[in-house]
Amino acid sequence: MTDTLSPVDVPTTAAVPVTTPVTAVVVTHGRTGYLRTTLRALAAQTRRPFRVLVVDVAEHADGDGPALGALLEDAFATTPAPVPRLSTVAAPRARSFGEAVSAGLATLADALDERPTPWLWLLHDDSAPAPAALAQLVKTVGHAPSVAVAGCKQRTWTEPERLLEVGLRTTRSGRRVTDVEQNELDQGQHDGRTDVLGVGLAGALVRRDVWDALGGTDPALGPFGDGLDLSRRARLAGHRVVVVPTAVVRHAQAAYHGLRPVRGSGPGDGAAAPGGDAREVDLDGDGEPDGADPNRSFAARRRALLHSRLVGCPLPLLPLVVLMALAAGALRALGQLAVKQPGLAVAEVRVALAAVLRPAAVVRARRRARASRVLPRRTLRPLQATWRDVWRQARDRRLARREARRVVRAPSELELRELAALASRRRVTLAVVTGALLLVTAVALGGLVGPVLSGAQLVGPALARATTGVADAWWAATSGWVAGGLGAPGPADPLLLALLPLAAVLDGDLGAAVAVVVLGGVLLSGLGAWAAAGAATRSTGVRAWAAVTWAAAPALLLAVGDGRVGAVLAHAALPWVALGLARAVGVQRVDQVLSGLATVRRDLDEPEVRDVEDGPAAQPPVTGPPAAVPVTPEPVLADESDVVTPVRGVPALPQPRSAPSGAVPAVAAGGAPRLTAPVSAAEVAPADAPAAAPAAASTATESSDGTDRPGVLVGAPDPTGSVTAAAGAALALALVVAGAPVLLVPALLVLVLVAVVVPRRRGRVLLVAVPGLVLLAPLLVEAVRRGPAGVRLLLAEPGPAVAVAPGDAVARLLGLPADATALVPAALPDALVPFWPFLGGAVLVALALLALWRGRPVARGVRTCWAVAACGLGTATAVAALPASVGPEAVAPAWTGPAVSLAALGLLGAAVLGADRLPERLARHAFGWRQPVVGLLTAVAVVAALAAPVSWAWAARTQDAVALRASAAPVVPVVGQQGATSPAASRVLALSLLPGDAAAGTVAWSLLRADGEQLVDVAAAVATRRAEGGLVHPAAAATDAAAEEVAAVAARLAGGTADDVAPALAALGVADVLVPAPLGDDPRERAARARLVGALDATAGLERVTHDGTGTLWRVRPASGDVVAAWARLVPAGADVSAPGTSASAVAARGRTVATVVPPGDEDRVLVLAERADPGWQAWLDGRPLDRADAGWRQAFRVGADGGRLEVRYVAPARGAWLAALGATTLVTVLLALPLRRRRGVRT
Repeated sequence: MTDTLSPVDVPTTAAVPVTTPVTAVVVTHGRTGYLRTTLRALAAQTRRPFRVLVVDVAEHADGDGPALGALLEDAFATTPAPVPRLSTVAAPRARSFGEAVSAGLATLADALDERPTPWLWLLHDDSAPAPAALAQLVKTVGHAPSVAVAGCKQRTWTEPERLLEVGLRTTRSGRRVTDVEQNELDQGQHDGRTDVLGVGLAGALVRRDVWDALGGTDPALGPFGDGLDLSRRARLAGHRVVVVPTAVVRHAQAAYHGLRPVRGSGPGDGAAAPGGDAREVDLDGDGEPDGADPNRSFAARRRALLHSRLVGCPLPLLPLVVLMALAAGALRALGQLAVKQPGLAVAEVRVALAAVLRPAAVVRARRRARASRVLPRRTLRPLQATWRDVWRQARDRRLARREARRVVRAPSELELRELAALASRRRVTLAVVTGALLLVTAVALGGLVGPVLSGAQLVGPALARATTGVADAWWAATSGWVAGGLGAPGPADPLLLALLPLAAVLDGDLGAAVAVVVLGGVLLSGLGAWAAAGAATRSTGVRAWAAVTWAAAPALLLAVGDGRVGAVLAHAALPWVALGLARAVGVQRVDQVLSGLATVRRDLDEPEVRDVEDGPAAQPPVTGPPAAVPVTPEPVLADESDVVTPVRGVPALPQPRSAPSGAVPAVAAGGAPRLTAPVSAAEVAPADAPAAAPAAASTATESSDGTDRPGVLVGAPDPTGSVTAAAGAALALALVVAGAPVLLVPALLVLVLVAVVVPRRRGRVLLVAVPGLVLLAPLLVEAVRRGPAGVRLLLAEPGPAVAVAPGDAVARLLGLPADATALVPAALPDALVPFWPFLGGAVLVALALLALWRGRPVARGVRTCWAVAACGLGTATAVAALPASVGPEAVAPAWTGPAVSLAALGLLGAAVLGADRLPERLARHAFGWRQPVVGLLTAVAVVAALAAPVSWAWAARTQDAVALRASAAPVVPVVGQQGATSPAASRVLALSLLPGDAAAGTVAWSLLRADGEQLVDVAAAVATRRAEGGLVHPAAAATDAAAEEVAAVAARLAGGTADDVAPALAALGVADVLVPAPLGDDPRERAARARLVGALDATAGLERVTHDGTGTLWRVRPASGDVVAAWARLVPAGADVSAPGTSASAVAARGRTVATVVPPGDEDRVLVLAERADPGWQAWLDGRPLDRADAGWRQAFRVGADGGRLEVRYVAPARGAWLAALGATTLVTVLLALPLRRRRGVRT
């Protein structure tokens, strides 16, 4: 400790009356940039303290004592006598302001043998008092002996006329209310305040005996909330707490703004920002240093608030407050994610846990408060704020922000008219495009819409029925078990999870969700392409062409015709991925116009405008006398959601943006307004900007002095990248890979490519793949487990396998995944038929090639689009070369449509970039060969784009271009469907004649558990398991024992048998046998079906129950009453489950789970499931796991003779972890995708 004695002990001059001496305690963190100013303000007091004690809490404070002492003496060097006693103390172990004060006073008392002063004046190193501050405080406490704590009016450090607080109050839950508006000027409007709930300790005068009796501040609070805590405890101890508005302190709030570290903080918990004294610069005049970021201290402030709530609540309510703190932490974390503050979201959860897991600190604080309390807590209620006050304060701040945004962003009237004209043109064009696509869809698919709306099921060659409810669809999508047939382990198609949200919105109708995707695929794809094209051009004509071209792509039209719902979903979602990526990295085009008014202002006030072509350190030419105010370059924002309006201080006008070449002012000659073409912020981006960002250019406009001035752009802000867009791209990509898992690998390659190309936001681009990877995690794990054969799993498409011969390499380049003659109208001349499907693709490839000659402005974007096309073509080639579509007897190549769609997306992006601002570029050249060639290409492109949808609609209307149909009649009669929904959970065995061999009477079988084959009962993981051999030349695998048993039973039924087939069918869980109605009028087919029906009528164990338009249905009627047809049965141990004499009892099941009570038996029993055995099946009896039993291919468990509650379900490995990861990823991504504005922190 260092101490400097003053010439006299006590002030005795007439100018300073003799009063009770005061010790001023200044706590500092080393020699900060604020300390010298604070000490000089302390030396300038009209009523000087008796002693000034500087307490240094820096970690190496022991070696800084002489330096601080010299700084202290220098501050008081010119102060007239009497000079206070000056002392410095090092307290490196102090964890808070209160501990530093107590440590300094204790050290001082040990070193000096003098009586302590009765009053303490507490100051931070960043709180400079006004000259009369101490005199006003002493005067107030002299007139009111009951006052123990007197606080100052606090103003901002950089703009001393702006208020921070004049005392404060809180709600009963601890929420602060300062009653001071943001940016509020001090005009004496709050000077009538006296008694308050609390005051800040910066500049507070505290009675020494009260400080000692209360034990100082609570060390667990840290630097935040300590003043309120001390004030509350002083009031409950019977003392008054007042604010003295005539005593003013300038407070920098350095800890709050994150301008210096908070003791014991972690990342994002008060870590200081670099910058030194530059952080104290406030060029925008809002009262805050320009380097301030309150988010750095958020965690420490939140921890202090939660600790105060735990300490201040009544003891009976403490458990409830703990639970509410944890729940609020989770909910607030979600809210922080929604406003794009992931760091604060983590802090919310971490702080809530930390506050709850420090019971010792809470107990000590409560004990300390209870020891000094003499008044009940209810005495504080008159000074506390209500929730009405909180609501009013939030409303006022919201209105202030809205007004600030309006003032900052409002263009002039002429600019508003021009921007409104652009928006009107865009809306009209979009309406025309939407109407045209709706008309095409109505012509082509209108006959299906009505029946589907009436409840009919949409079915097709590649589309199974979807009558399953949301609950059963969720189980099928996440259980890891495919229930079709006799069941099989394996992940379900991710397409199911992608359809579930839409099905939930449509009243739980999965079939309606499928219909929306398939029937609305053309419209949805067109709208997505319109939006994505807007990122590359603002030309409404080019965007309309891109929308129609993408909506009429053969890959989409063929997929719609066959009902390939996954391919349609992927095609519709791909443009949204492209748009999200462009916006995520900030390279999208935006609507901006050239401002004539801004040009006039440049002439009137030259220093206020800087051309963006000037470097960051460039200064505008100055006319007139030199200005003393520095010019600040426009800051580079980290995110579009970071574009916030200043809510404190005078709103700073946005820096103007120079206009691109070719733009014209909004004010034409003669003063008449003239509408200009929209320009893009990318036009003024650096030359090395990615994708659509062209080189910077500047338009010269003539000013009043005849010189050329760069134009100024107004309108949408310059794009800087967006977390919201990246999250949207992630969701869209998840839909893409869910509908077409084959696109996962090329999508990852494209993301890596984009991350390499863009100059910033690389990590954001790579994180776009996370939701898709988590969604496909079970599929990827299964593919890895299979080794090389797992490639087929990624190549196969979801849904029923329909083999189609893929097109050749040229056809795929031109956008045709397979033969597209079905899209050609019959009225077309024969000479044009072979070339008609290739017209649109040829034009697209030609335009994409021409875009390579655009040059530097969009060269990188065009090359990136061509790389995307190459990825798509390479994937399509691999799909065509590696068969993965497994049929009954052969393995064929899977559908190449999604890969061709990806290639078409790249080509379309290159073409749109090449066509951007084409009229403006042509206007720079005299009329010559360029204009006719461009006109011809434009005409051909428009004709090709319009011909494709029109010809498809015509072919769908008059030919078989669309193989979809709306089926209102059930496949299985209603009486047969009842078995699947009953506790027996039985199946229906359908026997049908093969279409190609009906005359010979060849019968095919299928096991149904609902109204026909269901979308949830098929999965690529099961279908591809039926292929074996090499990747290039695979073969269909042999059937397993389960399938052979069903085939044997079907053969007995088809050939006719005198034996009772009921036991064999019951062992398979079959309660009904169905022969569907004939599909055609072929007499041979009808004769073969009649023979089959006759054979079944004569079969023992079957009883015909119905015959209608759906077919003929027989019910299984065993001769013995001990044989039951059910999915789960109890049979005697060691019995043959399919033998005629085996007795069995049914066990109630729901779907593929059991949760029921079974009675005790007379002998040992075995639970047998009519399902393939797998280690994932688990059974419990009264919570006790059951051992497995051997029942051949069937799953069985030893139950014994005991009864009890029996539970059976399939437990997939790591299902819980995957669902948790999927839920967390989806929730975080959806919250980040919400278009909510990030707000700046407010003082608390």
